[in-house]
Amino acid sequence: MIHEFRSMVAACCVALFGLSCLHGTGGETGMAGALPPSAVTRCLPQQQPLPPSGEGMWPWTSLAGLDEDALRARGLQVALADLWTPGEGGLLQAVAGLEGCSASLVSPDGLMLTNHHCVYTALQRNSSPGNDLIRNGFAAGDRSEELDGKGIRAHVFRRHTDVTQRVLDAVPAGVSDLERTLLIEKAEKAIVAECEAAPHSRCSVYAYNDGLSYVLLETTELTDVRLVVAPPAGLADFGGETDNWHWPRHGTDFALVRAYAAPDGTPAAYSPDNVPYHPPVSLTISMDGVRPGQLVMVAGTPGRTRRYLTSAEVEDGLNWYYPVRARLFEEWIGILRQTCTDVPESCLATAATVKSLNNALTNARGTIAGLARSGVLERKRREEAAWRSWVAETPDRQAQYGRTLDELIAFVISSRAGRDRDLLLGYALWGSHGLRAAWTITKWAREQALPDADREPGYQERDRDRIEADLKAVQGSIHPEADRRVLAMFLARLGELPSAEHIPQLDEALHGDYSAAAIERYLDDLYAHTTLFDLEQRIARFHESIDLLRSSDDAFIRLVLAMTPAIEASREARKARIGALSRLRPPYIESLIAMRGERFYPDANGTPRVTFGTVAGYAPRDGVWYTPFTSLQGLVAKHTGKAPFDAPDDVLAAAARVSSRYRTDTAAGVPLCFLSNCDTTGGNSGSPALDGQGRLVGLNFDRVYENIVGDYGYDPVLSRNIMVDVRAILWYLDEVVHARAILSELGMSPGSVLEGTARQGNW
Repeated sequence: MIHEFRSMVAACCVALFGLSCLHGTGGETGMAGALPPSAVTRCLPQQQPLPPSGEGMWPWTSLAGLDEDALRARGLQVALADLWTPGEGGLLQAVAGLEGCSASLVSPDGLMLTNHHCVYTALQRNSSPGNDLIRNGFAAGDRSEELDGKGIRAHVFRRHTDVTQRVLDAVPAGVSDLERTLLIEKAEKAIVAECEAAPHSRCSVYAYNDGLSYVLLETTELTDVRLVVAPPAGLADFGGETDNWHWPRHGTDFALVRAYAAPDGTPAAYSPDNVPYHPPVSLTISMDGVRPGQLVMVAGTPGRTRRYLTSAEVEDGLNWYYPVRARLFEEWIGILRQTCTDVPESCLATAATVKSLNNALTNARGTIAGLARSGVLERKRREEAAWRSWVAETPDRQAQYGRTLDELIAFVISSRAGRDRDLLLGYALWGSHGLRAAWTITKWAREQALPDADREPGYQERDRDRIEADLKAVQGSIHPEADRRVLAMFLARLGELPSAEHIPQLDEALHGDYSAAAIERYLDDLYAHTTLFDLEQRIARFHESIDLLRSSDDAFIRLVLAMTPAIEASREARKARIGALSRLRPPYIESLIAMRGERFYPDANGTPRVTFGTVAGYAPRDGVWYTPFTSLQGLVAKHTGKAPFDAPDDVLAAAARVSSRYRTDTAAGVPLCFLSNCDTTGGNSGSPALDGQGRLVGLNFDRVYENIVGDYGYDPVLSRNIMVDVRAILWYLDEVVHARAILSELGMSPGSVLEGTARQGNW
């Protein structure tokens, strides 16, 4: 019995933690069954050494500066230069950017893997009351059945160029902060125009750390992206908001889309004449999976981190920004849910918004809890005290950096004025489709009257097709009654602000009365006298001149034109803040780099990054240890038949007869999800997880709740990201929807136990 116990402990330790509990370098000790008591102790989760740190969101262009030998010792087998070489590209060129997400090209015919939640809006916009693709899922029978992505765009990265000096040379000393931003924008527009003179290029300039450096990204933008496969939400989002941002997870958050191009291979808008896009590089999928302790890489476009903020900015996040967002999103979600109950036909139109708001609400709550628990604010204060001591050590440092931190903190404190109004106004212009359409249309018309080079970024000729496409694609997300109730909430909240922060045009429209009854009377008139919720009328207004719009009798257009001075004042104030930070932040970051003396990775900003981590579990709190894998059998055990734990019938049936090719020793049955300590954030959704050979083994889709605060700093103990195991994706394609042709396109031979009934798609 002792021998069996020791063998069992040894096996469990290897399986769960990826660490040997045996002495010696080979297998002899294990084969002999001799497991010392000290080895058993070391198998306890709390005794496990931390895996190698996964910290670092490294720009692809900086890979040559990493310690390749150390990464090879951890399991990297592909050369860093083969991942990405500036001017030449590499394997990572198969990683694409989506709007707020990432994806990976996985076939020579433009097939892309991303997350289900990244195409959620496209599913909603392709749905109807009798054909709910979110609930039922979707699998195209052949390429002719693939659906218009209705707004999905993919960016294939081609080139990164440092343009820091050119941007900074455009800003003379002594200009105001607003002028500074405008001059930077002017330089960026000129750089982009030159870049886009090359055929079929889409270019953008990104600032790192508020202007410490600037990089030009040249991409191929693919605007015809179609839905191919998406599992039903009951599988992709199994556990719903209960499990969102939490481990263990048992969903398969994935979708397949396909990029199309014109017959000559160039990017083109949706057309039945288009053909599959042929990428320069596509990833190979591995059926080998991953094991605990194994190196993985996550490559994608992380959105925004906040790791180099001052203590004043962290304090603002903890005490203002996230609490305000949480309260706003709670009310907003409640309104949309009540509307769904009162007006059931609104449910489908608002589904994507509710999902997005729920995700943001959990993020806000998790960040508040994380900031309070982790002591980030106190660590920032200690670091700033150490920084002051470091600066005081030499006269040169005092001369160069002596006032840097004080000036930055003073500016942050002074910027707090008017922030509640600006936040509400910004969300109102996004949250009300009536306001959003009216602002987009009138802003476009005003900018169109200017020379193209003088227009605001986002409203140049290069943006015309995108704006018009968005005005069309949003139709499936509009429901006037839901829109009205949301706008009523924003009007009431704006009316609760101190009178000095009121928007004068709203005061005038409501005669200073922000009571519920007065708001309802005003909205009766507003919604009775607009045509912007009609697709054809909305597009017609987009093509009108500003003079014609000024004579319009559309109530939303009249309201937004009246509010334009207040909106533009808010936007100008924001640009002035951006200008001030581009002046104040870079010297502080420079000094931090010098003080720390470490390799530096800039805060995430939507540009391509890669992070190197290890498959590993974690201990979220005292007495609890989470293993790094979940399985299909775990989903079945969690199934209750009621949302959010209501797995689809075909999934449950397939789970009962799963073939041996998808079973593993690492997890009980088909592995669904796994953890690593890779460094990720929002925007990494859909990012491919690659093994040491550069093969795709999973898709990033979330972080654990304890790591939401990771945007403010990496925690070796708690920083874990959650990924769908690619074997779960292949199992679904094979044994649930029997997509034989898709499997073949992915380089997999179908192995379904139902091969005789597998669909013979004509892809």
